[in-house]
Parts: sequence; structure tokens; C-alpha cells
Amino acid sequence: MPPVGREQKAGIGGMRASRPRIVRPLRGFTLIELMVVVSLIAITMSFAVPSFQGFLDRARTDGAAAELAGLLSLARSEAIRRNAPVTVCRATAANSTTCAQDSQADWSGRWILFQDTNNDQVRAPAEEIIRVHEAVNTGLAVTLAAPLRSIQITSRGYLFADSALAFQVAASSSDRRNLNVCVSRAGRVDQRTAAC
Repeated sequence: MPPVGREQKAGIGGMRASRPRIVRPLRGFTLIELMVVVSLIAITMSFAVPSFQGFLDRARTDGAAAELAGLLSLARSEAIRRNAPVTVCRATAANSTTCAQDSQADWSGRWILFQDTNNDQVRAPAEEIIRVHEAVNTGLAVTLAAPLRSIQITSRGYLFADSALAFQVAASSSDRRNLNVCVSRAGRVDQRTAAC
């Protein structure tokens, strides 16, 4: 076995002659090379971070609009299944199960979905809560085109209102992405980027 650090070469007559191999010392990065790499990473990140923030805002907006559409679809299906009116209202506080009594266009807070047994659009303590939806993430806003106190779906699945509803879910960043959640008089729920 040849000594470590030596190479064997075939010589005359098949004999192998060994000669020393040059062992070079290990090299690292110089300080200047390291600073150039760090500078390039910083420049790349300065372009990537705002784009990533816009991506996160769009994802949050899409998720909030999907949750809102799902909650309104659930209200319709539960009203039909139970053969009783179902009401969606804004809560008075972040941890409350009491409906707010004022009409508002801002629906970014907590929502309560309940079976409205006495059909008054106000939750009584005995009325069953079907679902509670917590407030949307900070940086998002859910607004109605016209202020409402509550949303009621009849036992046949129709919207108990004078006209269709138009919600807008929007991010508060500069790269705004708005999604509209539309509820027809027949109770059908639709998401779109165009106006309702």
C-alpha cells in the first residue's frame, strides 16, 4: 500500500513509481469576499421582502373571503336543514355572544351565527349558537356596502333583506387586494374580484 499523500504512476515494465503530491493548505473566504456576498443577499432581500409581503396580504385576503363565504353558506344550509330562520350578527365585544344592536358597515369583528327561534334577529340566551367566527386578522377589513345590524336567512334559504348583500374584504397594505363576497336575495353566495 503506498504511503498516504503519494500518487502512483505506471512506469516502464508496469512498475509503479510514486511521487509526492503537493498538499495545498485549505483556503477560506476573505473578508472582502464575505462582505460582497452579504451585500448581494441584502440587495436581493430588499426586492424579495415587499413582494413576499404582498403575497401574504393576498393570501390573507383570499382566506378571509373564503371564510366569510363559507360562514354565509353555512347559515343558508342550516336554515334549510333546521327549517327555521338563522341569523348572523356582530358581537358586542371580542369574547361576547350578545348581538350588537346598532347598524354598521364595518363587520371586521366577531360574528355569531345562531338559530333565530323567535325571529327577532337578536340572540336570546336560549337560542342555539351554531358557529362563532372570530375577528379577521389585523391588516384586513370586512365592510358591507350598506350598514346592517344583522343578516337573516329564512327557513327556505332566502335572504331576509330588501336587496342583495355586498361584502368587501380588503388588505390595508399599499398593494391592496379587494375581494367581494356577494349574497343574492335567493341566498346564493359568490366570491369575485368584480363588484357585486
